[in-house]
Amino acid sequence: MSPQRTLWVGYEAGGERATVEVGGPGSKVLLLGSRASELAALAAVASKEAGARTVIFDLDGYISNRLSGLFDTFDYRSFLYDAFRLEEPEAWHSQMAAAAYAVALDLSVEEEAIVNSAMQVVASEGSLLSPVALHDVIGKVEGFRGFHLDRLSGRIGTLKHFDAVDDQSFSRLAKGNVIVDFHRASYPLAGELALALFVAKVLAHTRSNSDHDLFFLLTEAHRLFRSSPRPLHQDRLLSALVGSHSTVAFGTDQPASLSPRLLDSCPVILFSNDAMSFVDPNGKPPLPGSCILEDRRRPSRFDVYPRLIVTKTGEYVAARASRFPNPGLTGAILEVVGSYPLSTPESVVNFLSAEFLTSDVVSALDSLQRQGALVLEPKETGSGPRCSA
Repeated sequence: MSPQRTLWVGYEAGGERATVEVGGPGSKVLLLGSRASELAALAAVASKEAGARTVIFDLDGYISNRLSGLFDTFDYRSFLYDAFRLEEPEAWHSQMAAAAYAVALDLSVEEEAIVNSAMQVVASEGSLLSPVALHDVIGKVEGFRGFHLDRLSGRIGTLKHFDAVDDQSFSRLAKGNVIVDFHRASYPLAGELALALFVAKVLAHTRSNSDHDLFFLLTEAHRLFRSSPRPLHQDRLLSALVGSHSTVAFGTDQPASLSPRLLDSCPVILFSNDAMSFVDPNGKPPLPGSCILEDRRRPSRFDVYPRLIVTKTGEYVAARASRFPNPGLTGAILEVVGSYPLSTPESVVNFLSAEFLTSDVVSALDSLQRQGALVLEPKETGSGPRCSA
């Protein structure tokens, strides 16, 4: 269970410091309203000052663009490859990964059941929990045929070209003081699915290591935990996250789009006046320039003038080349080059990107060329050099 800490968030109307206790049971915090991004940055700094191991999953890039000089900031692709790896216990992690696909893709109950069954197959084979591995086995799951399977296969197929860098492991996240930036994703769904898989991996990591002394902060929470007019899936990921012993803060400037379950599950809420109708329609509006801090555990509610956070930016942590050579990928490259005499590096990458991560193929090609196992020669016709094994 996470230890209790006191976060200094601002000042009360009378000039006293306004603080909130986090840690222990019920440590889920909601940051609502048009100032949610500002409040999320404040929560990040306050948690670091309180000595918490803070991990920020930044979907909109607000915190990354303002606090990268205070936290080690990584592009999400640095951890994505490790997010695909199974964590002990395997069966539980694969179930959370299936829930991650369900919540990111808004899958129906039937489609979630197909993904869950396919994930068990992937886990039993020891494969990565990536869209590529899932797409390869989804049509082989016993007991599922027809419309739902065909539609799901097509949707998973559009995600096969995830770009990742095999650079960082989740053990780095466990050290805290980290921002993971998702706003640079090539398209919104890529960032949302990556975030969902990160949450699943973190839950599995904290479960297997019994490490709950972390403060997690998620921005743009409505993009992952959406409000839906009808239940599409079982919300296993949200249930596991809310039920974890770690302290978790959720920020969103669109409370109308947020899942009502999340609104009801967070006992501590810090919100600006435009979110009053979602928290308490008949409540007293906050004073001009202030926000309201409500703690349902006591209960208490009072006006807070948030602290001003000084912006400090820095460079992102540079990603390194892949640390783990893949014999299967190396063999596939040599086989393709040997079978197609006119192949080029670009054609090899395009051919193998359906089976392997694009960055891994590029890294393996460079490694083989440096070792002299792959030679690039000019072609008489066409563009690009010809590969010879």
